[in-house]
Amino acid sequence: MIHTKFQEIIGTKYPIIQAGMGPYATTKLCIAVSKEGGLGLISTIGMAGYDVNFIPEEDRKLDFGVGGSPKNVLKQTIRYVYENLKDYPDAIFGVNIPIAKEFYMVSKQFMIAVKEIFDEMPEVKKQLRVMVTSAGDPLPWAIDAKAKGAKGSYYEVKKELPSIIWCQVAPNVRGAVRAEKSGVDIIIASGREGGAHCAWRDTSSMVLLPEVVRTVNLPVIGAGGFADGASLAAALALGAIGVQMGTRFIATQEGDFEQMWKEQLVKATEFDTIVGRGIFGPMRFLINRASLEVVDETIKGASDLYRGKPCPTTDEIFELENRGFKKLVDEDENESLMNAGVVTGRIHSIPTVHDLIQSIMTEAEEIILNLPNKIIKEENIILE
Repeated sequence: MIHTKFQEIIGTKYPIIQAGMGPYATTKLCIAVSKEGGLGLISTIGMAGYDVNFIPEEDRKLDFGVGGSPKNVLKQTIRYVYENLKDYPDAIFGVNIPIAKEFYMVSKQFMIAVKEIFDEMPEVKKQLRVMVTSAGDPLPWAIDAKAKGAKGSYYEVKKELPSIIWCQVAPNVRGAVRAEKSGVDIIIASGREGGAHCAWRDTSSMVLLPEVVRTVNLPVIGAGGFADGASLAAALALGAIGVQMGTRFIATQEGDFEQMWKEQLVKATEFDTIVGRGIFGPMRFLINRASLEVVDETIKGASDLYRGKPCPTTDEIFELENRGFKKLVDEDENESLMNAGVVTGRIHSIPTVHDLIQSIMTEAEEIILNLPNKIIKEENIILE
């Protein structure tokens, strides 16, 4: 079996993370992935309540009747996940929290939620091991927060909860360096081909991952374009200790996503995604009428956009995204916004999480073991 520092640090059976993905909480998916030996993540973006309300309140409520403030929604969700995993003592899970400036107040509530749930249910610490921050700069949540004595910052959580492993998603080398300076434990280097939140600059995982590994002195996990055993083996060859997958996990039977969305991923090719302005930063979507409207709005008056100058958030962008995510309830394939990475071109089925993870690990091991057979050894030639 493939064993890397990933398993040693995090404690899972396999070096695979299921990414946090909105607009849902990925609750069922988190449970399924953790039971199967990967690291399942609870996604918090859809818990933001009135600040960022992507879908109607009645549709945001999960089957365990969650509701209330963002902090309480997360606490109830953590309890629910733990109750479903406590009979699986080896199952490890985590929480993904966006830390964009636009999300600051809600992010702070989520940080406090983790601390409070640990105080209220100390037994959760054995399985809730990881916090992944993304879509923003980690430094204000760490060093700056420490100097300012900010309550509810990640620094405060980490100080009181040293068992938590802090992972930061970095879309470029500069972001990885800042993450290292912030005191994170692991960096997730995410290439631009990834779905949902990505970077304006077109740096692929093939370039980003090995350069981040070369630059920082922390363990690095690859994200963006990973979907199977071949890509896991490639990530390990590039210096990563494991992979994070988002789009591939949407298209699973346990995924907390509409069947229409899953089927669209299977139908799509590598040409069928596009990047537009998201609620806080660029986002990659499946191409349809809804996402093209987002792109049209994105590039209005922003001729330098794709040279690295992001346009400001507009009310129009927010309204388009709000409408597009609400349409998911109707399973409207033209009017719904569906996040997806370029790797959708390599997704051809909707398996169970068990079958997916097992196929990934089996394929990766076979590829790694057979690599020596792919090298042609020249016979020694003796020149007289």
